[in-house]
Amino acid sequence: MSSFNALPQLGSAAIREAYPRTYAAFCGMPEGEVWFERLVELDLHRHRLLATPQPMVVFGAASGPQSAVSETFDVIVAGGCFGLIVGATLAAHYGWRVLVFDRHWVGRTHRDWNISRGELQRLSEAGLFTPSEMEAFITAEYDGGFVKFHAEDCPIAAAPLWFDDVLTLAVSSDRLLAQCRQKLLAAGGSRCLDQATLEQVQVEAEGVTVVVRQAEAGRLAFRGQLFIDTMGTLSPIARQLNPRETVSYLCPTVGTIATGFATGSAADEVNARVGEILVTTGHAQDGRQLLWEGFAGQDGEFTTYLFHYAPVADIGRLSLLALFETYFETLPQYKRPGAGFAFRRPVFGYIPGLHHVGLGPQKRTAAHRVLLLGDAASLNSPLTFCGFGSLVRNLRRITHLIDLALKGQHLDEASLRLINAYEPGVAIMAAFTRYMVADEGEDPKAVNELLNIVMEALHQLPPSVRTGLFQDRMAWGDFVKLMLQMQKLHPNIWEAVPRKLGMVYTSAWVLNFVEFSAFALQKELAGVMGQLGRGLREDFYNYANYYRYALA
Repeated sequence: MSSFNALPQLGSAAIREAYPRTYAAFCGMPEGEVWFERLVELDLHRHRLLATPQPMVVFGAASGPQSAVSETFDVIVAGGCFGLIVGATLAAHYGWRVLVFDRHWVGRTHRDWNISRGELQRLSEAGLFTPSEMEAFITAEYDGGFVKFHAEDCPIAAAPLWFDDVLTLAVSSDRLLAQCRQKLLAAGGSRCLDQATLEQVQVEAEGVTVVVRQAEAGRLAFRGQLFIDTMGTLSPIARQLNPRETVSYLCPTVGTIATGFATGSAADEVNARVGEILVTTGHAQDGRQLLWEGFAGQDGEFTTYLFHYAPVADIGRLSLLALFETYFETLPQYKRPGAGFAFRRPVFGYIPGLHHVGLGPQKRTAAHRVLLLGDAASLNSPLTFCGFGSLVRNLRRITHLIDLALKGQHLDEASLRLINAYEPGVAIMAAFTRYMVADEGEDPKAVNELLNIVMEALHQLPPSVRTGLFQDRMAWGDFVKLMLQMQKLHPNIWEAVPRKLGMVYTSAWVLNFVEFSAFALQKELAGVMGQLGRGLREDFYNYANYYRYALA
């Protein structure tokens, strides 16, 4: 029996009446009812972020009767999207036996991805794909992309900010993940399990037992050395390990892949050679500053996204269903439908952001034999739109360190936390998510005013600064240049910091900057020292330090 039977169905009267545009659009899409079930499930489950989670990880020796172990693996991964990419690399490149399971289907997600060619090369550097294999899932390449924010009544109206190396490739997630699944299964001893829901993770000193309930086989138990959670923003394990705060902000994102838009160079027409990285077409309304993205794909397809930022505590503003209704109402104002227009598939999801308060990682991203990755860890900046780019940039480091941790049995919490990608530079940029939030009672043009100041400052700085900002790898010197340039353009800009962040988060932002400065100094010293110290410590810790400073 489907696990969605208790959820509102596409054809229900309540859905037709509350979300008429969404209902009509999903009815006209292939597999619209299936996608709608997943949408409603995700939309309703956001409330779990504010609820006390039911413990799913149990530490210590098992008590009472246990399910018989069906199979034994080296690594067990929950989540068939980002988890499949990590699992396929561990199986195909490093030779570990890996189980990847998902409550839906391993290797299918509800969004496509964009990335730069240089970043995509990291998949080859990690040993997952050859360069020729990667060409098979690239669906489009752009001459460049731009960012442009609405500037009506704003003191500064920045011109479009152009990029030639940010999100310039469109990638088919279905093709990429299908290749990952094939590689994992071809490695031998590894397995994918569809329609399997996690029930319990029993962690003992010598191993971990993972119990799932599978649609066809019922309750199954698997044994492994390491359990990896890539179940995303709403991961129950992430919430169990972080009962105070799993994420600070959410970015609900909705959109579609469609064909038949009007083509041309006008603002409301599609230019297949240009990516629209971030665009606003108006000021904030109803407590939401809406932002658009638009990227061409293959065969005349064009993907559009609509999203906004809000604190997770304001859960009422985070409905995907409500945002989809706004999307279908306002899409023609962003991109005009032409002859033969048709929706092909919806895309949707939640992008997490964590406001770091204090020095060092504030989120628990590991436990004994348990590791959180991707949006479950939520260590990437939400300004990078989704975790795909962050995962790809860090795939080599993550999988190499997992390989070394397994070989050396460095599977304690302190060691596993070294695998995650926390960087002070990302933490300080994540704080700027707060400036993307349209607060109640605030001037509706406040967000666009600030964004135009940032874009004008970037216009006056070297291109490397804008690239670093949009790829989560801004250098300390570039960050300082950006802050000083913004102050030059708007001398009173710092008055907005305590007003927007409050005293607690303002103090935290200052600490983030101190930590970012210390990290930059340590990185410089590591570069000066070069290879000094290599081989004096165990490989795992040596490489963890190397990746943190030499490759960060």
